[in-house]
Amino acid sequence: MTDALIITNPSAARAGGKGLAVARSRLEARGFRVSVESTCATGDGERLARAAVGAGVDVVIANGGDGTAMDVAAALVGTTLPLGLLPGGTGNVLAGNLGIGRSFVAAADTIAAGATRTIDVGRLTTAAGSRYFAVNCAAGFAADLMAKTEQHHKRRFGVVAYVARAIMMGANLVRAATRIEVDGAVHDGHAATVIVANCGQLVPGVLSLADDIAPDDGVFDVAVLDAASYASALRLAWRIFQRRPDADAGITFYRGRTVRVSCEPIMPVEADGELLGATPMAVELIPLALTVLAPQPRRLSGDPDAR
Repeated sequence: MTDALIITNPSAARAGGKGLAVARSRLEARGFRVSVESTCATGDGERLARAAVGAGVDVVIANGGDGTAMDVAAALVGTTLPLGLLPGGTGNVLAGNLGIGRSFVAAADTIAAGATRTIDVGRLTTAAGSRYFAVNCAAGFAADLMAKTEQHHKRRFGVVAYVARAIMMGANLVRAATRIEVDGAVHDGHAATVIVANCGQLVPGVLSLADDIAPDDGVFDVAVLDAASYASALRLAWRIFQRRPDADAGITFYRGRTVRVSCEPIMPVEADGELLGATPMAVELIPLALTVLAPQPRRLSGDPDAR
């Protein structure tokens, strides 16, 4: 018998309800003994997960969006206890990057299969505190978009709510003077947003920063997007949609394990969709720190390890 705790966030777009009941029944039919706890505020997921670890559960499952997943994961970083994902948020970007299906049935079957993948995580620190992330953290436009997309729109329209808000915000784009340090190397310039990516897909299956960004490669990919107008912002978005970011001088990439970003004016900051104050920000990579119940990654055709 496998003891599992599902930690569900009732305020997430698709969490709880009939889908959760279906997933629970499916897991129980596969030999899991399942209990369910609900969160009320940020930090509850970590608290509940730590209590579950102390009680000796075999797996902790997050039911909600990326914020819920990382709230729960905070208690599991550095342990071998696996995190299961039942995607119930708007974007579910971590699950998508790991090849976990959006449906409750598919996600429950992934958990029951028992295959694990160990991934890197990042730790973002600002004056407002510290937070782990698995997908990316960002300063500038990307963080502002998370702050200004209303919860009821996300629940009703899903990812489309972010797209609509981004179009409206594009007319008031803020371009900041930036200093970015990557593993100690200093890069001065300008940016509308800076993304520190641990995973490559921004919108799984639709929008990707780069195909060779992997959550277990031991390095961050830092994307600096410089747009001074609505037209240039649309051009950058189009290049990313085409998977040709290298074709635009407004997109610059760096790679490293530690990143510091300061800006003038200061810019808002987020990690996996959760706001965390403003720049300056410091980011460090913690290699292979989180075990997730997920299918093994597909190898690129040119990968010498592909079989």
